[in-house]
Amino acid sequence: MPRRPNAAEPSDKVLDPILARIREVRNFDFRNYKRATLHRRIERRMTERKLSSYADYVALLQTDHREIDALISAMLIKVSSFFRDDEPWSLLQNKIIPAQLSKKLPGEEFRVWCAGCATGEEVFTIAMVMAEVLGPAFATYPLKIFGTDVDEGAIAAARRAAYPAAAVEELPGGLRERWFQDGPEGATVRKELRRAVVFGINNLVKDAPISHLDLLICRNVFIYLDSTLQKRVLGRFHYALRSEGTLLLGKSELIPFAAKVFQPLDLSRRIYRKEGRADFGGGAQERLLGLLEEQNVARHMGQSSDELTALEQYHQQALQSLAMPIIVTNVDGAVTLWNRAAARLWNKPFSEVLGKKLATLNLAGLPGELLIDKTARVREGRSERETTGGTLSPPQRESMYLSIDVCPFRNEGQEIVGLIYIVNDVTAHRALENDLRHANEERQSSNEELQTTNEELQSANEELETTNEELQSANEELQTTNEELQSTNEELETTNEELESANEELDTTNRELAHRTEELNLLGFYQRTIIRTLSAAVMVLDQHGRITLWNLAAERLLGLAENEAIGQSLWTLHIPAFRQSVMQKVRQALAGNLASRTDTVPYTLPNGERGWGVLAAVPLIERGANLGAVVVFEDNTRSVALSKANNRLKKK
Repeated sequence: MPRRPNAAEPSDKVLDPILARIREVRNFDFRNYKRATLHRRIERRMTERKLSSYADYVALLQTDHREIDALISAMLIKVSSFFRDDEPWSLLQNKIIPAQLSKKLPGEEFRVWCAGCATGEEVFTIAMVMAEVLGPAFATYPLKIFGTDVDEGAIAAARRAAYPAAAVEELPGGLRERWFQDGPEGATVRKELRRAVVFGINNLVKDAPISHLDLLICRNVFIYLDSTLQKRVLGRFHYALRSEGTLLLGKSELIPFAAKVFQPLDLSRRIYRKEGRADFGGGAQERLLGLLEEQNVARHMGQSSDELTALEQYHQQALQSLAMPIIVTNVDGAVTLWNRAAARLWNKPFSEVLGKKLATLNLAGLPGELLIDKTARVREGRSERETTGGTLSPPQRESMYLSIDVCPFRNEGQEIVGLIYIVNDVTAHRALENDLRHANEERQSSNEELQTTNEELQSANEELETTNEELQSANEELQTTNEELQSTNEELETTNEELESANEELDTTNRELAHRTEELNLLGFYQRTIIRTLSAAVMVLDQHGRITLWNLAAERLLGLAENEAIGQSLWTLHIPAFRQSVMQKVRQALAGNLASRTDTVPYTLPNGERGWGVLAAVPLIERGANLGAVVVFEDNTRSVALSKANNRLKKK
């Protein structure tokens, strides 16, 4: 039997090559997970593969991608059950959820997110709780329950909604008979309950959170994260919840930081509420980055230019409303965004700093180290985030301590197109740190006094520690065996069904995409054909006056080819057929969002002769926003000539 891996090896030297290999192959980042937990998971896999050296295990990961998948699965082992720790569920059902529902407007949606839901038992538990609270109204109530997990295998099992009979035998109050039916795979959730549930893949650390939530449940996930990741995820949860929204954590997850962000409703059961006043720097940064990520997501999802314009305006307003100063520059360091908080902090309006180099503004509190060295590292892609501190001393006010983060601003292609500077006032934090330092010094003095006593007890403790280590080793081996047996059974039962389900979903998706592509191509063909065959010259302008469409009639009547006109400004483009005064009249009308029509416009025909035409311009306005204009020119030389001839005949 191979010996257990040497636990005395340095943690970083042991873990870093393994975690780097996982990031390289599967893009899972475990660097901020608790080191002791990661050690145990890795050592169990080494024992299973009969390896005693960490170096040998790293070599195995370099050649065997299946072992990487097995290690990730071991690190993400899920333990879940229906109505696990029933006290919080009772409190939600009898008090918290009814109070929240009573404040809802008619037709307003109630949204729940179960983060880290494993195989779905917790999701269907809250669905049954909502059904009990709503009663007959459950069938029609606008309810949406999201269940997410980073483990694709667990989500696939949750989507099947089939569980062993033993898992549902002890459900309270007849819930087994009401919401489950017997099937070939065991007890299957009825479709009446499943209609309100949506499952998906979500990485709490990297992916954007689900928003506008009334209830967020995340149990037994934080125990795997270090304090940095705990704060980051809590910040995302704070952003995701509506005002007065409820957060439920696991009973073993007493996170002191959570009580600073949320109002504790029942601390013993780990139930919190979001208050409007609660905020903190890390969460605000997550919200800022979330806004920018949503805009890129919208572009990738193929939204129209009108929708993207409205979304960008919404995000501009959101950034302007943030309480923290935000500065955005292009890659050359010129300021492109300067929100109201920045204007208040440095007493400089946006118009005064727009287009100027940030380094030349001499802003108090922004040190040269940040503006030169750290900015260069981020701009060149050598760092994803740089942080530094600064001091600002306003006149007749106490000094402010600032924490400034600089992050890359990327486009859809993940190219760095600018930099984001996020400024936080950490004056209160600095005072707390000073108090904490003094307290630590006092504590250190007390510890030194106690050290002598501890050394006398150390000998007895060492004997007890030896016994405890032996017991712990035996317990870990038993736990490893049980978890591996459970994992093996679940994998054997679900592998074939997961493949079949995935193939069916892919086939359906491909058919839908092909059908939609054909429809869009046909509509686009019809549109282009109709416009190009019109006898009148049609010119479509964007909101800046640039030509985006120039049909065949425009080429024939105005003497310019399409490739010469597209992308040019109509107001600066030389069109031989028109006089400058005619175009100036049209431009003035459109500038005032007014339509313009001139029935007898003199113009020069392509053959050099003089002609007459009708020139009409109509602005494109959507909800008060000017999106451009359509300009139509139609030759009526013949009609004008006939009219003049008719007038001469009448005079005779």
